[in-house]
Amino acid sequence: MHSMIHGQPAFVEEAVRRVRSSEFFASLSRARHLVLTGCGTSYHAAQYGARILQAADERRVVQAIHAYDVAYHAAQYGARILQAADERRVVHAIHAYDVVERSLPGTKATVVGVSHSGSTPTTNRALARAKEAGHRVAGICGLSGSKMEDLADDVLVIGSTHDRSWANTMSYTTQLASFAALAVQGRPEWTDVDRGISQMPRMLEKALNAEKGARVLSRRFARKDRITFLGSHWDEITALEAALKIRETCGVAASGYHPEQFLHGPFLSLERDEPVVFLRTRDDRARASVLFQALSKTGAAVTEIGERSSARIQLPAVHPFLRPIVTIVPLQFLAYYAALARRANPDIMRTDIPRLHAGVEALFH
Repeated sequence: MHSMIHGQPAFVEEAVRRVRSSEFFASLSRARHLVLTGCGTSYHAAQYGARILQAADERRVVQAIHAYDVAYHAAQYGARILQAADERRVVHAIHAYDVVERSLPGTKATVVGVSHSGSTPTTNRALARAKEAGHRVAGICGLSGSKMEDLADDVLVIGSTHDRSWANTMSYTTQLASFAALAVQGRPEWTDVDRGISQMPRMLEKALNAEKGARVLSRRFARKDRITFLGSHWDEITALEAALKIRETCGVAASGYHPEQFLHGPFLSLERDEPVVFLRTRDDRARASVLFQALSKTGAAVTEIGERSSARIQLPAVHPFLRPIVTIVPLQFLAYYAALARRANPDIMRTDIPRLHAGVEALFH
């Protein structure tokens, strides 16, 4: 895991290069309705992808739906119709069942599976289910020669190196960078975003300097039973991914929330000295400071990480769209060192504990 974290500048550079030299965006650009799907870390990447691709082209619908729901249409989604700022446009959000069965009236969706290995069973079942329903199927995969390539009409392979730790790190940041690079191809006027993508390897190198600070934090966090990650807007996804990494590597009960949502009930369970990581940005408004102060008054150990000068672990400032690629890095280190402090092997994600075997086995069936 440590090696994979440090390799991210080069891995991201390779992924962006592969996107820019591919014709994958041309095939996606024809779709008026995109569904991005995946599991675990790849589902978090799909959520990011849906946001940035939607921002790049508001004329179409882009959704992230978990692969389980695409494959088995078990989730109960409410139907919503959102009137866009342009009153001539109507944007639909529809039930996952309808995505694979009927899509939008008179149209078909393009369903894009996201997977590092290309062999995630539920993600591939989702693609097979969508294909059976007559939808176009594509994939974004970290490695070539996978089952996903047999299922999909078009696959973008974004890497050549296997993420050697089960606690995937480089596979996440390369997926985020790939979605950003794809989005820019649809919005050539996003010159600042495009420039930020080109600079991303250098920004990640700077973010790796957070290792020492994260290691110090991990010693305190590893002694606790619970940790909460808070992030707003683009970093709400970062909070979810950070919580997943902590749980995977060392078993500390972790949760990710939008900070405002956390105040709507969950903060009432905070104990004194309980660790809370608050992701802060240079463009935070006054409300974020109010929330930070409110959390600090509970007696919880609130730590700022991000672009602000007040942050305990300071990160380089990047375009807001690209922030999740950078802000996850210190949290990956935090998970790694917390695992070591608890005498756990982060690379095998606690699979050496017999009572957890059943859940691990279910992942591959």
